[in-house]
Amino acid sequence: MVATTAPAANDPIVEAAIDWIICLRSGDASQAEHDAFKRWRLLDTRHDAAIRHLEQVLGTFDTLPVAPQVRSTARRALLNSPDRRKLLRNTLAMLLLGSGTGLLVQRVTPLDTMTADLRTATGQRKHIHLADGSQIWLNARSAADIDFDEATRRIHLRSGEIIVDVAPDAQRPFVVQSAQGGMRALGTRFLVRQEEGSTVLAVLHSSVRIDVASGASSTLVAGQSARFDQKQIEAIDIASGDSAAWVDGFIEVHDRPLSEVIAALRPYRSGFLRVTPQAGALRVTGAFPLDDSGRALAALAETLPITIRSRTDYWVSIELREPAKSS
Repeated sequence: MVATTAPAANDPIVEAAIDWIICLRSGDASQAEHDAFKRWRLLDTRHDAAIRHLEQVLGTFDTLPVAPQVRSTARRALLNSPDRRKLLRNTLAMLLLGSGTGLLVQRVTPLDTMTADLRTATGQRKHIHLADGSQIWLNARSAADIDFDEATRRIHLRSGEIIVDVAPDAQRPFVVQSAQGGMRALGTRFLVRQEEGSTVLAVLHSSVRIDVASGASSTLVAGQSARFDQKQIEAIDIASGDSAAWVDGFIEVHDRPLSEVIAALRPYRSGFLRVTPQAGALRVTGAFPLDDSGRALAALAETLPITIRSRTDYWVSIELREPAKSS
């Protein structure tokens, strides 16, 4: 027997598995749909793994650590609700959020940031004045720790994105530490974003020195940006003014891929916001509101050849629109 692990919820196979579960447990699936499901499940071992994982979640209502009314709603969804498919979609989202499976909970409240000195939730930004007179802005779903002593002022960025405006102190350098390296302020204002496996730095004023574990070092001046890991530093082309627009509640892009816009919207939405590689490659120019992601998505749909599919408020998929068939 091959061991399997819980699949990622933004995997297209998982999304297809959810649709099959909804269809087959709704009570009105046809024999043709049952036959098609069997063929799909046997087509790939990953299909079978995704179905078995979801069946484990849906089959353990009595042991899930969720409120009784959620379990009751789930049973009604599977039995006799007049709008079973829609209700089951919403119930499945609630179950995954509360079951401890890890599929959605990190997107709503990242558990590893609960003890951070500074943190923001989904859709929340914060502006904080530090004890030394410096200021820090936290984007949504961000977390950082403060470590000031007599020798150094250090901010440990756990997740998300911050902007710091550094107060002068000739005796104590100001350093932002990410998982990949340290950034020492040689001036005042800069942006740092922790990504998976890398850090992005955009210098907004004066200059900042990057030092990574390998010994590589680089100094960036205002208007310059870089992405680095623990081994190397790579210059990247992003407009520093645009990258800081989230402070005012907007994402501004000039001829950037749609995937970047969607990445900026994700911390402002609970659940999953997925974009296919084909749609994500489309180029976008414009300003879009972060605090009303629904309006931002609607504006994108008006100007780009994309289709937005919503299974629930927690599951939104953006795909390239199929060309109209000629008659």
